[in-house]
Amino acid sequence: MDNHYQDKYNEYMRNIGILMFTFEVTKCCGYSTFINVYKNQTLLELYSNIIKHFGNIEIKHLYFVSPENERITVPISTQSVSDFVRTNVICNPIKLVPIYDLPKPVIYRIFLDDGHCSEDNCSTVHYHV
Repeated sequence: MDNHYQDKYNEYMRNIGILMFTFEVTKCCGYSTFINVYKNQTLLELYSNIIKHFGNIEIKHLYFVSPENERITVPISTQSVSDFVRTNVICNPIKLVPIYDLPKPVIYRIFLDDGHCSEDNCSTVHYHV
């Protein structure tokens, strides 16, 4: 019976990368956690998942930082997460890059400003790729 559990767990973990994107959502204070979202879900649903995960917080700004140090807002829209990621990965220069080296799973960092930090102490400088 233990093998059955392990087999199911391993299958689930393999499918995460196929069916979902994993984002490391990093708050301005430095705390971060992984949040998964199905690739066909909308950016609005990504916002909803983050709000639920952090306990009904208010999102002031959700963004990622490009390798060129540009803050790019994740819009509240019905665009699919897959389309948003693809748009920012296939452009030249690439704007959205994984934060961990292969062979680790592809994980993208997005920053969450929930209003608990001021612009003065909400620095993302130490997170650049």
